[in-house]
Amino acid sequence: GSSITGTEMIVHNGGVMTPLAEAVLFPYDDRSIPFRYRLRIGLVEGMNPYKGHLVAMERGAADAPDGEQIKYYGAVCEVDGELRLWYLGAGTLDGRRSPAHVCYATSSDGVNWTKPDLGLVEFNGSKHNNIVAFQSEREPTSCSVLYDPDDPDPSRRFKMINETHPYYIMASFSPDGLRWTEGPNNPILKHNAVEPTGLIKHGGSYLLNGQGGNVGTKRALVTFVSYDFDHWSDAVVLGFRRDQAPHRQLAGCHAGEQVHLGAGLWDRGNVVLGVYGMWHGESNDRRFVSMDLGLLVSNDGLHFSEPLPDFRFIPAYEIDRSDGFAFPCLEQGQGFANVGDESLIWYANWRGGDLNVARFPRDRMGYFEVVPDPRPNLQPSEDTHQLYWREHIGDMVPEYGAPHFISCPIDLQGATARISINAQGVSPRNRLRATLLDERMRPIPGYTAEDCVPLASEGLRVPVRWRGGELVEGLAAPFMLRVDWDAERPEDIFLYAAYVTE
Repeated sequence: GSSITGTEMIVHNGGVMTPLAEAVLFPYDDRSIPFRYRLRIGLVEGMNPYKGHLVAMERGAADAPDGEQIKYYGAVCEVDGELRLWYLGAGTLDGRRSPAHVCYATSSDGVNWTKPDLGLVEFNGSKHNNIVAFQSEREPTSCSVLYDPDDPDPSRRFKMINETHPYYIMASFSPDGLRWTEGPNNPILKHNAVEPTGLIKHGGSYLLNGQGGNVGTKRALVTFVSYDFDHWSDAVVLGFRRDQAPHRQLAGCHAGEQVHLGAGLWDRGNVVLGVYGMWHGESNDRRFVSMDLGLLVSNDGLHFSEPLPDFRFIPAYEIDRSDGFAFPCLEQGQGFANVGDESLIWYANWRGGDLNVARFPRDRMGYFEVVPDPRPNLQPSEDTHQLYWREHIGDMVPEYGAPHFISCPIDLQGATARISINAQGVSPRNRLRATLLDERMRPIPGYTAEDCVPLASEGLRVPVRWRGGELVEGLAAPFMLRVDWDAERPEDIFLYAAYVTE
């Protein structure tokens, strides 16, 4: 979310009323785009199964602190145009696997990572490694990091939540992300057990989610809330669950459909996207558990839903490796970013291995596509269903209008904005038109479909223009964005997002 001063817009989608410099309208966010006509949503699988899992960072050399294992119970943050990664690494020490360390890496593109020589912590007799200085007497088993540049205390600009076994949840702070100090109020969760992943600041509060919370379910997504990062709620919001009613559940804590580690969160202002672990337990034998990654959507950071239930957003088919890390179980972290023309999501194998990255064209994780014409085929046919329609309906079959969607109300609060569209398949013969409506769905003069210069080209961010230009200005009340498919072949157009930018 944004905490930007000035006259930013407010999106009235039932979420947190946070002023934003940009609203992102995804088709699969049915609160930001509640109305649609002859359109359905689809999601894009996060990898090509014929190309496999793209490795972004491999384990280190035999004497490195991550030479034995990389566990991505960690986070990626963008800081001053650079991507920074915190993860858990384990190496070989005195012939045995060492305790886990919080390790650090950097990248400019999110695909190629560098492990800097930090010189902070000794490992195998040397400080030439990428271990951060982490003050704790307990071995970390997770490290979710939040970059909070608006904190007035420079020593708390980087914040970390980490779990230590068993379920000891603690907060740490750092001025640079490299030298960490324990918080004054640890453990921050004193009466509840959780295995955390997601960590964001949304609408003025800090939100931490994971699996657990003692809410009477199997593994489920729960969220804790804090306003100062030192004091956290004991009560949780039960945000998403996959397990069935007790009388239909498989016996055993590992059996059945569950949510693993809550969800890593991507705060886009008016919508929060989540990637969660889809735990599939065919029995109570943990050796036969598999885990894909699924996609969730929320408008308040607390309550989540699946746009397409059970859709395997990043599928966990076997990774073809020769070193034993070939289990069909994936783990998500707290890490998402738009880099250039791509959207990147990082993940890893649950049993340890390398860091992987899923790559999409920018913001093209899901789309609107046209529903085929629902009218029956009235051509001569021996099919009894078709004969019935011809005999009893005939010319009374209604004509259908152009496919379109209408957004929720957006209040610019006196600001000036531009609107752009992320779409594929748009051409001079397959066009899109935009209209601004008032809250009673009446076209606003100057911003009608007739005033719109039709979009006739595809792209990741194609500007919308009206006869008066690109700027949306002078609106004293909220507006709703309507986009129509003005196309000879509307089924060729796939719309991935619309942007309202201050």
